[in-house]
Amino acid sequence: MEELLGKPVAEEIEKECVAFLAERPGVMPALALIRVGERTADVTYEKAIKKRFLSFGLEVKSYQLPADCSNEQFQEVIQFLNGDEEIHGIMVFRPLPSHLDQETAFRMIKREKDVEGVSRENMAGLILKDESAFAPCTAQAVMEMCRVYKIPLAGKEVCILGRSLVVGRPLSILMTNKDATVTLCHSKTSNIKEVTKRADVLVCCMGKAKAIGSSYCKEGATVIDVGTNRDEKGNLVGDVDFDTMATVAEKISPVPRGLGAVTTAVLAKQLLKAYRLQEKG
Repeated sequence: MEELLGKPVAEEIEKECVAFLAERPGVMPALALIRVGERTADVTYEKAIKKRFLSFGLEVKSYQLPADCSNEQFQEVIQFLNGDEEIHGIMVFRPLPSHLDQETAFRMIKREKDVEGVSRENMAGLILKDESAFAPCTAQAVMEMCRVYKIPLAGKEVCILGRSLVVGRPLSILMTNKDATVTLCHSKTSNIKEVTKRADVLVCCMGKAKAIGSSYCKEGATVIDVGTNRDEKGNLVGDVDFDTMATVAEKISPVPRGLGAVTTAVLAKQLLKAYRLQEKG
């Protein structure tokens, strides 16, 4: 059994970023982070992004709002960043407080600065195979994992467990665009194990700790675990029961040390893509 570690993938993306910047001396693409409130998870992720981007040679600017800010205040920040030519990408930490209109805010972000792929325009672009469209970073991270580890998709059966707009649905589009035959499973899927056991590639993004074991997987399949959960002891675990899955799968991405590092690296790669789009006008 081979572990699909995230570090080599992130390092590959870092090399691409360094090469991009080496061709453009003095250029420093900038990402704007909008954080509402002081959620521990958001603050921790913000620090991780800043550390990673600094190592890539990229700039990060933080815009912090109180948890009780109004929709008007929140939207004013987005409008300001849309018009700031020194900002090339915009990221909003989620979930937002319930009183804020997330849908309207995401519609406001300029398509070419929407490095998280949250806008309707970018989602439509994925369906239309528009190369300028941005995919959600976690979904794109799965594709980067497949690319670097040379996991074949064309003509293969792929099963995705989970249909969120952040991972499952956009990933099904990305993999279909690579000529995979994709089945998207969810809580209403009947005979789910019959479906998953046909898959050459099984992607788990349900958000249920260790819910998927060896009985869901055929011998020799590749399993990519997108889940980030806490077990009863507070340890970070994925959706996959790694120990049992390792008895049948040929390749598995672990949690931690798997997709997490890749997702942050993808955010950097998409910032460079945003810079290129804006450079072209």
